[in-house]
Amino acid sequence: MKTGTYLRFREEFMDNSERRRYKRMFFPIEDGPVAVFTFPNFKDRIFSAVIMDLSPGGLGLTVKKGETSLKAGDCLILAEIKGKKGLESITNLKTEVKWVQSFSAFKHVLFGCEFTGITEAFMEDIQSAINLWSL
Repeated sequence: MKTGTYLRFREEFMDNSERRRYKRMFFPIEDGPVAVFTFPNFKDRIFSAVIMDLSPGGLGLTVKKGETSLKAGDCLILAEIKGKKGLESITNLKTEVKWVQSFSAFKHVLFGCEFTGITEAFMEDIQSAINLWSL
């Protein structure tokens, strides 16, 4: 996906601030951090996705088409995040896929995961990290 195309997509589809409960941190698709996931019933089945955005409520991610067949409602375990200092503590979190978008013009599939069952304190830790990056 070309950077300009992604930025237009983000502005039109993902950056609807009046709908957002939490402030987000956006990452460039070319070198964004990588989320490593497992499946609840198949711990040995692992896949990775580039993080496009992060908030205390969840993640926006992308994978190349054909790398996964995720659908809304799928449950995943976020095992770890690689490639961004300060995110090492985000491990072993339950998530649920909330949406999946695949556009013919993109070489990637975009999807959003919501964190499930996390504490308010953990959400505040994520928001604090986002606030520091935004300075």
